[in-house]
Amino acid sequence: MKLTFHIFRKHYAPALVVGALVSILSIGCSTGIESTKRIELSKEDRKQTAVTPEDTFLCKVQAQPHDEWSIGKRFVATDNRTALIFDANQLASEVERMALAGKELQFRGTTSQMMPNGDKAIVLQFSDGSHTLSYNTRKPQGNAILSTEIPMMIDLDIVSQVRQELVGLNLWTRSSLWYDASGEKTDGQKYVPVTITDVTFGDKVFPIKVLFTDSDGSLHMMLMNVTDSGIDSRSFANLFYLSDPRPKYPHIDDEVWQLIQNGQVRNGMTKEECRLSLGSPKEVNKGHNYSSTLELWQYTDGVYLQFQDDLLVNFRR
Repeated sequence: MKLTFHIFRKHYAPALVVGALVSILSIGCSTGIESTKRIELSKEDRKQTAVTPEDTFLCKVQAQPHDEWSIGKRFVATDNRTALIFDANQLASEVERMALAGKELQFRGTTSQMMPNGDKAIVLQFSDGSHTLSYNTRKPQGNAILSTEIPMMIDLDIVSQVRQELVGLNLWTRSSLWYDASGEKTDGQKYVPVTITDVTFGDKVFPIKVLFTDSDGSLHMMLMNVTDSGIDSRSFANLFYLSDPRPKYPHIDDEVWQLIQNGQVRNGMTKEECRLSLGSPKEVNKGHNYSSTLELWQYTDGVYLQFQDDLLVNFRR
């Protein structure tokens, strides 16, 4: 019995489409699918195995342990909720607690506080200019507290180091997740030249905000993390290229490259071209019938791509 691999039309309900495709790829030998392999791709699987210049470009930017901090080392509170990490008696009024966001806090030294088990916990002290604020790390003395480990606070020395490394550079974007000058998400482009104009502090998730201009002179920004903290997908190496990536793909014609830059796909594109456009899928289902290899890529945002003999034959964005 020969199985025909149908191409589903866009008017089908998305859940039914994906369900039907997975069902097709799960059928046994009696229907013509000789084997099916389901692959779960972890974050490590999706990382490039070779270390690139982008991976090591900001390697000099490192978080300092607290015993190396100078008195007066500067941090910024990312959120009014930063007040929650300090001794509640030190910011007594609601007005004071609601005025922390964006405020600079300076390191004033360390003390200790006895824990229930008898150990002494490291207490970091900061000043907002009016109050001494104590953060009980709940880590015994002898441990190192990195400057990136303090909740809802950003080390301004790290921001300054990144600024020195990036401002004035001409880079090429690797991510299309851009923000406009007001902080609203906007449709960006991949693999286009930009010039870095400034680096400032970001938010509690992504502590670095990188501002840049595109070829039209329009100002945009991307959020980034540095050092070993934060979300890996927003590292420098996942946001920018140090050189133009286009010469690495001379076999991709200009029309398809423009689609890739705008995060778009069309039938007939190769798996390499689709990966450049949309990134690596979270899940891949593989199989084949008597005449074709079949593959279904699924992404976390509901996007799926369907390949037949390594060419895109159907997709849902």
